[in-house]
Amino acid sequence: MDAAPGLLLAEARRAAAAAENEGVLTKRICDQRTLQHWKLSASHAALMQFANDLAEAVVGRAVSDTCEERPVIGALLAEFDAMAAWIDEIPPIQQAMRYGNKAFKAWHARMAERAPALMAELLEQRAAPESGAPAAPADAAAELAAYFAEAFGSPTRIDYGTGHELQLLAWLRGLELMQVLDPADRPAVVLRVFERYLALMRRLQTTYCLEPAGSHGVWGLDDYQHLVFVFGAAQLVGHARIQPSSIHDEELLAEAGADYLYLAAVAFIRKVKKGPFGEHSPYLNDISAIDSWDKVVKGLLRMYEGEVLGKLPVVQHLRFGALLPWATPYND
Repeated sequence: MDAAPGLLLAEARRAAAAAENEGVLTKRICDQRTLQHWKLSASHAALMQFANDLAEAVVGRAVSDTCEERPVIGALLAEFDAMAAWIDEIPPIQQAMRYGNKAFKAWHARMAERAPALMAELLEQRAAPESGAPAAPADAAAELAAYFAEAFGSPTRIDYGTGHELQLLAWLRGLELMQVLDPADRPAVVLRVFERYLALMRRLQTTYCLEPAGSHGVWGLDDYQHLVFVFGAAQLVGHARIQPSSIHDEELLAEAGADYLYLAAVAFIRKVKKGPFGEHSPYLNDISAIDSWDKVVKGLLRMYEGEVLGKLPVVQHLRFGALLPWATPYND
């Protein structure tokens, strides 16, 4: 991708570096009072709607199916591929601890340093903004860079979980709000961009032994992610052969995992976890008894609202600005 013009790039870097100090982005969810406000807010509803929209965009569609891929989709995929190559350049270090290889800090620092320039470049590709655009390009770059940098795990705790996956959702929605992405891009966003993100995250998890953020008491469908199961189940709605119970067919997982995110996620869990599936993944095991993928999607979306967007330990790290506003009636 070509570099953005120098002025916009410099503005984006300055804005990103000063975002917190200038109040561009602020953490607002800190207790039960603010959590309850968040649950009733327009921003909460917007993120839920966006997750639902992405799921609807891939109903009945396999990863290998053709979908429209505008140049911005290719640019995002190339960026994820470059980030994956950094893993080879930053190998894990020898250390006694099982979890949290400290080499991840160097990988994350490189990614975070790249983020402001990347957002500036992406904003250069957007369509002509309509009147009432939510933020000026410099501020938008700062906000987008912040969500992006939080989407790959914590360099402090060296962990990763559904809260980081939520940051990716906020980033993707921000790109759509800024007209870098279009609603017509949603199939490609899931089947190309999100799928590549999953591949990158699995490499990061296994290479640097990222600790599951949910292991500290936040319940989750999976140690690391949730949306992959929502989108993956949506893909399988109406499938003639693959049913929720099919996750117990390891031959099918190997055969169809490349096409269906849900199956690939289950296959990855089976690879990295030992013991009976029903013991290490009881919720996924219970879901396999449901008789239709449509019911699975609806249930997983409700679960996402309650167990990810509704949990203080997850959403307390979410920051608010022009793209994800915090309109509060409280006297803060």
